[in-house]
This record gives sequence, structure tokens and C-alpha cells, in this order.
Amino acid sequence: MQRLRRIRQLGLSYVTYPGAEHSRFVHSLGVTHLVKRIIAQLKFSRDEQEREWLDSILANYELVLCAALLHDIGHGPFSHAIEKTTGIKHEDWTTLIINNENTEVHQVLESFRPGFASEVANVISRIHPCRAVVKLLSSQLDADRIDYLLRDSLMTGAGYGKFDLEWLLNVITIGAIGDEPEVGLKLDKGLNIAEDFVMARYYMYRNVYFHKATRSAELITNAIFSRVKVLIKQEDMDCPPELAILLSDNTTCSDEYLDAYLKLDDHTIWYWFSIWAKSEEEPLLADLCGRILNRHLLKGLEITTTDLTDLIDKIHSLKQEAIAILGQGYDSLVMLDNPSTNRYKDNLLFSAAKDSDEEASEIIFLFDRNKKPQDLASVSEIINVIRNRSLRMQRLYFPEEIRDIAVKVFQQ
Repeated sequence: MQRLRRIRQLGLSYVTYPGAEHSRFVHSLGVTHLVKRIIAQLKFSRDEQEREWLDSILANYELVLCAALLHDIGHGPFSHAIEKTTGIKHEDWTTLIINNENTEVHQVLESFRPGFASEVANVISRIHPCRAVVKLLSSQLDADRIDYLLRDSLMTGAGYGKFDLEWLLNVITIGAIGDEPEVGLKLDKGLNIAEDFVMARYYMYRNVYFHKATRSAELITNAIFSRVKVLIKQEDMDCPPELAILLSDNTTCSDEYLDAYLKLDDHTIWYWFSIWAKSEEEPLLADLCGRILNRHLLKGLEITTTDLTDLIDKIHSLKQEAIAILGQGYDSLVMLDNPSTNRYKDNLLFSAAKDSDEEASEIIFLFDRNKKPQDLASVSEIINVIRNRSLRMQRLYFPEEIRDIAVKVFQQ
């Protein structure tokens, strides 16, 4: 758990927003605090059905708090870059850490009650039979999203990511969707805060999570890990044994590799970036590490063309220019980036399997006084306009040294 103090919540967003230095650890504490507050608010309910769900939550009170505290324990350094290189998701590491008998986390959980660690892992994996507990951590209005949106907004200074937390907690409720409990808001008082919440999420993705400078830094980091992986395979690489194990083609999310994974954090990786930046044998790797260390980022161009053939031809031309001007291997720094997310996804129209890899349910329900549910998009003109329209960006990134050529090529 303490390892999360040494892993930034927003990865490389600090290159864009200098205040984004907060850790996964403080986010985990925040989610736990919010779960406590949501449960405290639900205690005021007089609805008979809601009281039944509240009783089931209170019967599992320690369980939901532990799941909230540990939901991100599997994140590694530069988690999304590491995940892309290894192909192993942090959720898999989370489950393994909690269930592995040798971890301190597992031992503490089991000391509370035999089998408790497995229960916590099941809540985080969204397969625990107490669905009300699961929904507090995995729904469109879960404590995880509420905390990271407000915390990331505060730390980056991006004010458009804020919403009225106190009022949201005041109108939060639990209703039934079919046989499933669902965390939602009261219709008569919750419409505007629901709109604010969705728009805050949209603006945070557009202006913070998908910021072009941040994406540039992430692409460079991806390129570093990809290059290191190739060199490790060639047995021509000086790097920590833990990273060599993690980037091996044979590595899986299993007990055998867990110890190596847990020894890595942001500090370890940054140290090795500084070492590799001095490498004379690997000039491309040294250049990549120097770029991320000194914030010499790739430049980006917004691409609006829909002619795929023309786009491929232009990118190929630009890659050849990169090789001619900078040297062999630099064509890999000419990259097309297509980050995307749904502004508001209506699962009534596009249903997702329960075992999908999506973050959680993408629909907000408002409940009237009779606990009849209504989809937010059906009662909000604002949300109805953006429903099921993805926020998608397309940018081309390239080294600054060929910027003039890139601009010329894409203006033609």
C-alpha cells in the first residue's frame, strides 16, 4: 500500500500542469473517505427498499472500506505505458496482490476474517454477490470517479472539472434497475448536479487527460519502454532485473512475477531514465530519455482528414524525412494518436457485457419519489445532445526538428 505514495495519480500530466503531483495513495484515501460519507448519507433514507440495501452495505461495512482503500493497489509506475508494453492490466495485479498469501495486504485482511481477502478482491472485480457494495465502487456515480475528478481538477487547477460535491452527496440514493441496485440521484433535486458531473468528466478528458503535451510525454514513455523491451530481448541492456522481468515476453500476471512488479515505482524508473540518457551505445534510447527528462516533447498537429490513404502516404513521407534528418530509428517518433472516450454512453442502446473491461456502467439514473428510474439523457436536453457521441481526437506527433516539414506536408 505504501508503494502507492511513490506512484503519481496522473502519471505524466505534471509536464502540462505542474501541480499534478498527487499520488495514487492520496486518491485511495479519498475514495475510502467518500464511501464513508455516501453510506452516512444513505442512513437518512426512509425508503423501505433502500433501507434493505443499506442494511446489506452496513453488514459489509469493513469489506467496502477495504475495497475502496485497495482498489488501485495494482497500479505500477507510468501505469498506462507499462500496461501497453506488457499487455497486463493493473486490475489483474490488484487481484493478485490481494489474494497472494505472501503479501502483507493479504495477511492483514485474512487476520480480520479467513477468506476476507478474496471477498475484497471480488468487490473490486465487480463479482461480489452483494451488488449494493459493488455499485458504491463501480457505477457512473461511484466514489472512485467522484474523487479523481475533483482531486485532479484541484491539483491541475482545471476549474471546469469541479462540481458541487456537497449537493451531490445530499441527493444521492439507491434504486432498482431490474433486479440490480444502482447508485443514482433524486430526480427532483439531482438533475442539475448530474449534468454538472457529466460535463466535468467531459471537460477533464478533453483538457487534462487528453492534453496534447501530456499525450506527447506518454508517447515518448511508450517508445522508451518499447525500445528497452527490444534491447532486453537482445540481452544488450543494463537495467534493473525487476524491469527486465516485467518487460520479458514470457511475463504473466502470476505469483512468480509479483515480487518484481512490486519493487518498481516512479522513482525507480526515473532513475533509470537518467542512466539511459547518458548511454553512448544506444543513442536513440538516450535521446528519448533526454526528451522526457528535459521536457523536449514531440510536437503535435491536429489531423482532420478522413482520407486514410492520403494520411498514410503523408505519414510515410514524414517518417522518411525523420530518418534522413535525425538518423535511423527516428521514424518511430512519427506517431498517430487517437485518444477517445464516451461523453455519455447509453447502455440501453449499446449494452455491454457484465465482464467487459469498461471502467463501469456509463449511464446515470435519476429516481423519482416512487423510485421509478429515468435515464439522465431522457430528462436532460444537454446530455441528450451528447449521448453516445465519443470524444475523439486525432493528432500526429513528431520531433520538433522536422516541424517545418510536417506543417508543410499537412498543409498541402
